[in-house]
Amino acid sequence: MTGGSQTFGIGIPETWTEYDLSGDALAERRAQLLRQAPDRQTREAVNQAFRNARRIMDGARRRGAVYAAGTTAMYEDGLLMAGLMVFSLTPPPGEDFSARALARQFSTSGDRRGEGTTRTFATRTLPGTGPVGRLVGIEESEVAEGVSYKLAVMHTVIPVPGSKRVLIISCFSPNLPLADQLYDLFDAITSTFAFGEGEPVSAGAVR
Repeated sequence: MTGGSQTFGIGIPETWTEYDLSGDALAERRAQLLRQAPDRQTREAVNQAFRNARRIMDGARRRGAVYAAGTTAMYEDGLLMAGLMVFSLTPPPGEDFSARALARQFSTSGDRRGEGTTRTFATRTLPGTGPVGRLVGIEESEVAEGVSYKLAVMHTVIPVPGSKRVLIISCFSPNLPLADQLYDLFDAITSTFAFGEGEPVSAGAVR
């Protein structure tokens, strides 16, 4: 994968899929899950989840996403959906360039609702990059007027060496009851991130 002229690698779980940012792979996966859905309620949940996912993907592409991956799986207790996107951003002249400021301004969908958001900023050291800024918590966004949804999110802000740009690794899931387990998974995935020189690097798979 590339973030402008800088290549990078990140390891995703073997059960995850790399997505074309056009969203075509999401449509195929939606059709598969609808065939597995045991009842109308489950089918409605699948359709709603994929509408939200497509909206996130469309917004991400417009805002500088350079990589996307995720999983959608049907379990006995319902649908599990989780994803990751990497954004390449250059703060406008005069904007605060700090990781804290960038993370607080950032949202996965691009239209975060402040009253539904509880996110905590901290610093983290990644093995392949060193100190980074990280925002973790619940993010609420509006799908349409009066219709909102909540995501468990982890945004990690990584400065690009020798550049004014930053990469933001945004991990997210609507499965809020599993938030703590998902944060552990998101941390494990993000910890595989590394910059490469020349050819994109392979950071290995998270198991």
